[in-house]
Amino acid sequence: MKIIVIVLFLWIFLVFSAESEEVLVNKPQSENDSRYDYPHKLLEMILKETTGDYKPASVAHSQFAMTRDRMLLSLIKGDLLHVVAEAPKQEWLEKLLVVRIPIRKGIQGYRLFFINKDDQAVIAKTNSLQQFMKFPTGSGVGWSTAKIMENAGFEVVIGNNYDGLFDMLDKKRFLTLGRGVNEIISEYNIQKKFHPNLTIESGIAVYIPLPTYFFVSPKKPQLAKRIETGLHKLIEKGKFEQYFLSYHEQIIGDTNLKNRKVYSISNPNLSEADPLQDKKLWYRF
Repeated sequence: MKIIVIVLFLWIFLVFSAESEEVLVNKPQSENDSRYDYPHKLLEMILKETTGDYKPASVAHSQFAMTRDRMLLSLIKGDLLHVVAEAPKQEWLEKLLVVRIPIRKGIQGYRLFFINKDDQAVIAKTNSLQQFMKFPTGSGVGWSTAKIMENAGFEVVIGNNYDGLFDMLDKKRFLTLGRGVNEIISEYNIQKKFHPNLTIESGIAVYIPLPTYFFVSPKKPQLAKRIETGLHKLIEKGKFEQYFLSYHEQIIGDTNLKNRKVYSISNPNLSEADPLQDKKLWYRF
């Protein structure tokens, strides 16, 4: 009897394994990197929501962390990486499949800035975007916001890796480091332990129309269709809004955007193909 049970269990396991699909997403840069937690959990919800129409699937990290340039190459090949949640960049739009539904409702376009505590008084004296742009700002390699801010007139200093940017700010290689409102609180709580002079600038925000989309390997067209279908289902059922608010409502309150000077700059990476006029897909303060 035991042998029959074991054989039956193995048969069920093998059948499920044969039909199950593993969707590979980018591995975090370090144990302190929580930037992709939200989209990866959302992707799990999407796969679960569409299981009736597609075979079972699960989310798994790639074997190693990658720069954005390496992510692009890996997505094109479709072997080590299948999906990445990113803001649109021209090369990504041209070479990958894109699901044009802003999964963060654009809130990462509201940029706040890490600074050193002893620079707050100087920065607080600025009264215009032009004055604020005189302070050198940091950015990571391949970040879409780097080109956007350069086009607007910022002096952008590029760092090679995520954690190293905080070391560069500490050493005043640049004076500000812009992060989305969805990122900056959690990053501050982690990085302040290593950088005691770190703080969040208290009075300024820069707004960029900036969606985060799921970019999918061109080798995986069915996966792109599945993600789009699943997102629409989650939106229609109210599950997406519930998840969005559960993750961001407290953050939105903590960043005090309503009492900040908000300067707007344009995003040359967007086009008429982006759903900028669909108000239900965007969060505005």
